[in-house]
Amino acid sequence: LQYSNMCLWHFLSSFIYNNYDVKRKPDQSAPVDKAIEYLSTRTDQVLELDEVAAHVNLSPAHFCFIFKKRTGFSPIEYFNHLKVQKACQYLLFTDLRIKEVALELGFTDQYYFSRLFSKVMGMPPNEYREKRIH
Repeated sequence: LQYSNMCLWHFLSSFIYNNYDVKRKPDQSAPVDKAIEYLSTRTDQVLELDEVAAHVNLSPAHFCFIFKKRTGFSPIEYFNHLKVQKACQYLLFTDLRIKEVALELGFTDQYYFSRLFSKVMGMPPNEYREKRIH
């Protein structure tokens, strides 16, 4: 049941972060879709732009250009949003401490994680958990 709840939130929030352009060129959609899938399955890791671009066989500059054109976000910004989205799920549906959530998402510095979370969500992780649970 807990897993189903996490999947539901992931599904619902995917509408927010996937700004798909209906009239996109087919040659640009395949690498971006492949990159989004790659990023989505690796939220627990630390990835570099070069690594993601190499995965879709594009130069980092060209990959960044088509990714931002398609989604409205840079690849790293999109990846950080995915991590924060996953963090929200952990904060709502588990009893993990903030430090443990950060480690689950590949952050070795819980303070950097808290700053990133605050930047994206507008509040620190502990406040987010308190407001959403109560």
